[in-house]
Amino acid sequence: MSDLQCPATAVLVETGATEETSTDRRRIAARFELRTGEDVDAFVGATADEFRGEAFVVAAPGPSLVRALRLHRIREDPPVAIEVDADGWRVAAP
Repeated sequence: MSDLQCPATAVLVETGATEETSTDRRRIAARFELRTGEDVDAFVGATADEFRGEAFVVAAPGPSLVRALRLHRIREDPPVAIEVDADGWRVAAP
């Protein structure tokens, strides 16, 4: 059964990247900076529950972002916008 709630959109960028190159025309509700070793997958999952129908930016070291994306079988590299809901992660439409 599909998730009936609006997905959250997480824009994943490498630490130090400028938002302008990664968020395009999205209205950003919040920006978070993660440190090396923080679990991007867990953070995005928990944060998405708070930001249904909104977009937020997660800046983290590149390898941590790539590891989280690969866990969800997403082959794109950061920066990338993903939709997150109960059905999982998927690349958001541009």
